[in-house]
Amino acid sequence: MSLFPEHNSNILQFTPFTFEPPPVDYSQFEGISSFPSSTQFYEASVITEAFLKEDAYLGKGKGKQVEENDLKPETRKQTIFLNPLFKYDSNFWSTSNQSTGVKFHPTRSKDFACYVFGKEPKEKVKKESFTLDTQIYNCSLVHDIDSRRVFYNEAFSIFREAARAPFSKEWREKSMREKLLCDISWNYVNAIVNHIKSLQEIPIKDKQIQNEISTFRDMMAIWELCRIMYFIKSERYQRLSTDLLTWLNECYPLGEEELNELRDSPNLRNTVTFWSRLYKLILRGLFPQAINFLRSIIMAVEITSDQIINREIIINDIIQSVIKCIKSRPKMSSYDTGLAWRNWLSQCSQLQKSIILENKFLEENFIMILKILSGDPDAILAKSSSWLEGLVALVYHKYPKCETSDVRSTLGPVFIRFSVHPDPTSQALKRIFYQRIDDALSYCKHIDPWLLSHLTDLLCKTDLDETIGGKSLLLHQHREGYLIKFAEPLLTHSTLWQVGFKYLEHCEKFGKVFMEEFVGKIPFDNERKFEKILKICEDNGLKFDEKCIITTMGTKYMQIKRYASTIIYYMRAGKDESLKAICNIFLTQYVESGKIMFSEVLDSIPVDKNSNESVNFLSRYRLYHSLIQDEFYVQAAQVLVECLRSEISPKEFWGVLLFHTVPLMKLGRRKGIKLFEKIHIDEFIYYCSQVLDKRIEDSWLKLVQRMKRWHYKETGYFDISEDLNPVKIECERYKKNLEKNHSV
Repeated sequence: MSLFPEHNSNILQFTPFTFEPPPVDYSQFEGISSFPSSTQFYEASVITEAFLKEDAYLGKGKGKQVEENDLKPETRKQTIFLNPLFKYDSNFWSTSNQSTGVKFHPTRSKDFACYVFGKEPKEKVKKESFTLDTQIYNCSLVHDIDSRRVFYNEAFSIFREAARAPFSKEWREKSMREKLLCDISWNYVNAIVNHIKSLQEIPIKDKQIQNEISTFRDMMAIWELCRIMYFIKSERYQRLSTDLLTWLNECYPLGEEELNELRDSPNLRNTVTFWSRLYKLILRGLFPQAINFLRSIIMAVEITSDQIINREIIINDIIQSVIKCIKSRPKMSSYDTGLAWRNWLSQCSQLQKSIILENKFLEENFIMILKILSGDPDAILAKSSSWLEGLVALVYHKYPKCETSDVRSTLGPVFIRFSVHPDPTSQALKRIFYQRIDDALSYCKHIDPWLLSHLTDLLCKTDLDETIGGKSLLLHQHREGYLIKFAEPLLTHSTLWQVGFKYLEHCEKFGKVFMEEFVGKIPFDNERKFEKILKICEDNGLKFDEKCIITTMGTKYMQIKRYASTIIYYMRAGKDESLKAICNIFLTQYVESGKIMFSEVLDSIPVDKNSNESVNFLSRYRLYHSLIQDEFYVQAAQVLVECLRSEISPKEFWGVLLFHTVPLMKLGRRKGIKLFEKIHIDEFIYYCSQVLDKRIEDSWLKLVQRMKRWHYKETGYFDISEDLNPVKIECERYKKNLEKNHSV
């Protein structure tokens, strides 16, 4: 390796990341579905804050790496440059002819994916080719991750708890395992609820926040329904019918519009809205509120006429009878015997037959309430406002003792009367009731990737014995894919990137592959983050990526000329050629100035016999100058011979080492000190011939010219010449002196 490389040398050269085409303001493309169509797609270059910094570069290693500082939220807005269409030129090709391209992400419509493109070598190309090399960066057009940062951290702690659960003592026993899974499910629901509350506390809610609240409510509805239908229940859970009723009232509560209308109504008995609200309360099992509604239409009897008195008394008695019937509905514990339930149904039937009123409107409504309480399917579905309300009311009033496997048989009448909205949430809920969890999850992917990945993960832990869907269930096969898809955007986030890698660690089959793909592309601008990335590589056995990242850190320090840190990192990465290039820089500085300028650098580096040979050479060469300065000439001569024999430095620098021998040989002759042996002198003559080799003639002549700029007689070099005659002459004199002393 030459001390004076040619201009086109690739040693420690960096490719500038620059783009020339005119800018296009992307704000005008808001809502656009894709870039203009073409035979492939337009190349586009993304200029971010990091690309404008001096230390941004394209690293070398496994694929291309883009180093950049952490992006602030306000700097995520991208400036897009649309380049002309790529045209293949058969007369020109280069494996390094690569540029960036950007297009919409193939699986996330709200994200961009930035890629590196390049031509293939001419020998491999039979026709026009434009190959996709590697993905380098994802940039999101929305701020979902930033607004969910607290939620993602809380959810990850629960996910980690779920991952540790199979290794606990409680997991061995089935009942304890069921309780553990239910507790984990509840923790997820609490995390969702806490995030909804935090969003609701925001004083000004724009459209994005409203959509976020709606999304999380849908997530909670699906998660809770899966808990009821699939997750095994511990003793603190009630029967399916009451669980579904609670789920309906919590996830789809009744609105307040009807109550506002009823406050201004003078005659509640004859108000359709009143009875509509009362039906919903009865259908949803909200009996305390229903009783209060019925009591509100009990009228005080005024003494006007006997006929009016009797009519009001009869109506009030019927109301009281209905209230008594509602209160006497058997508790769930009574269903086991069935006797209490049959007696209560008989009372409801007798009360229906006894209701005869002049006001047919009231009579029909009282009878309809009793029919609903008795579990009449036609009455229940007739008064239900949605398929969810009708289904849950049918289960609660008609089939209070049914199990999850029985719910499917009740769906037929519901879907005959009601149609299901085509939105993903409604379709997912429908398939959960049908116990087709694979189909339900296929709709969950359109709701939110967090829901899809975490719900699948917990279902897989619940379905250890394949009780959910049997051996044909695809649940277990898709788990890792869903987790990876969720974790992928986190990897480019400034604070959640570690969480993203932790998710990949829990993907046994494919997680390591994706870690290898992304770990070298994580931007870092400080050693703390750098060490965290290295820890990920060490924990997961990513040896190659670990070396690439260490090399990248060393190169970043190289760019700002912090040579000590550069050498340390290159030594860790085993980059011998790069270390040799750095050492040559120091040797070139000595040739230019005659001063040892790398002493402080070596003081910061732990050097031993196992260190890199180039670094060891620098250390020994510095030691030589220190020994000369302290007048330890014998030791200095030994070190100088070691430096020459190592042949580590470039050949032209051997001439410098040979120049160092001249004053030592003169000193030895003058004072009669034996500093060199005869074999050393022969070696010096051999090295002179190597330095004068025609192949390095240009580099050697440049070196001599540089040394002559600062050389003068007081330095100890009486002559510096291109032909090394002073060295050869002194070698002959010293050899004769050795022979003379030997003969004496």
